[in-house]
Amino acid sequence: MPHRKNGTTRRAPMGTAANLEPRTVRGRTDSPRTPVAIRARGIEVDEALDRYIRERCGFKLGKFAKSIDRISVRLEDVGGPKGAPSMRCAVKVVLSRHESIVVEVVEGDHRSAFDHAIDAAERAVKRTRDRSREKARRI
Repeated sequence: MPHRKNGTTRRAPMGTAANLEPRTVRGRTDSPRTPVAIRARGIEVDEALDRYIRERCGFKLGKFAKSIDRISVRLEDVGGPKGAPSMRCAVKVVLSRHESIVVEVVEGDHRSAFDHAIDAAERAVKRTRDRSREKARRI
């Protein structure tokens, strides 16, 4: 693993050192140990795209890694035989002690669809955590 400033892995690629242990056994994890599942239908996920997805997940969601159980990224080609190419990206973030967050975006290519979906997922996770902190303060 590359050296990180102050030894932190907050923005390291996600899922690079994940294992299949359940969250109760694994406990709170840092970014490289948070599982990321990448699924695709109708497109090929090569090494470069896989690495890109894990790096962007780490950059956008790594700061919330201790609150995240797992992340699922689904890519699908939804363009019809006559229509323009359309790619759907669904990002599901399973949070500890909260409901799951699902963001779905349709764009012209899979990278831009993923970029928009991960941006929206980051905002949704932040909003969920802020709401729970605000609720805890009121109690």
